[in-house]
Amino acid sequence: MSQIRKECQYNYRDLAEATLPVWRYVALPLRRRWYRLKRYRWHAAILGPLGLAKRIFWSTRLGKLTSRGKVRTNTTVGSSDVLNLQPSEWVKVRSPEDIFATLDARGKNKGLSFTREMLKFCGREFKVYKRLSRMVLEATGEMRTMRAPTVLLEGVFCDGEFHGGCDRSCFCFWREAWLERTTTQGAKTEARPSISNT
Repeated sequence: MSQIRKECQYNYRDLAEATLPVWRYVALPLRRRWYRLKRYRWHAAILGPLGLAKRIFWSTRLGKLTSRGKVRTNTTVGSSDVLNLQPSEWVKVRSPEDIFATLDARGKNKGLSFTREMLKFCGREFKVYKRLSRMVLEATGEMRTMRAPTVLLEGVFCDGEFHGGCDRSCFCFWREAWLERTTTQGAKTEARPSISNT
């Protein structure tokens, strides 16, 4: 007898019934354009205006036509390296420039975004919490497999600062291409300061 597959308790449909809409998000198409402009501004700050323009140009139809069938790829730093990271290993998050070298014109690495909330973790060391190989899509409840090696880091959560103050505190998803294994056993940096009772 086949096992009945149960949906995650936080399935999108259940959460839609348990919550009320935030009216400032009703005009989503306009807000998406605004977020896209903010993302381009942020990318220009990291890559420079010329670097951003080149990246956008090569992603357009004209850019693909001018390449005359040649496959144009980003100069990726460590994107071909599969680190095969395991829980409790220490890693260092690469610099923003190195990470941006692995992203396409939409700011994604094989579909996964590098968000502004993740920027503050660059250059710091963290312990791997677990490998992420499968996840449930909230919109459909469908189980999906990650397209490239991805890990979660201990204590590294999205604070929602650049996403309207969202307070879900989701784990940030890290491609292995954005990390490097560290061998130092010195003092490690904590993701969040400890809260003391005063």
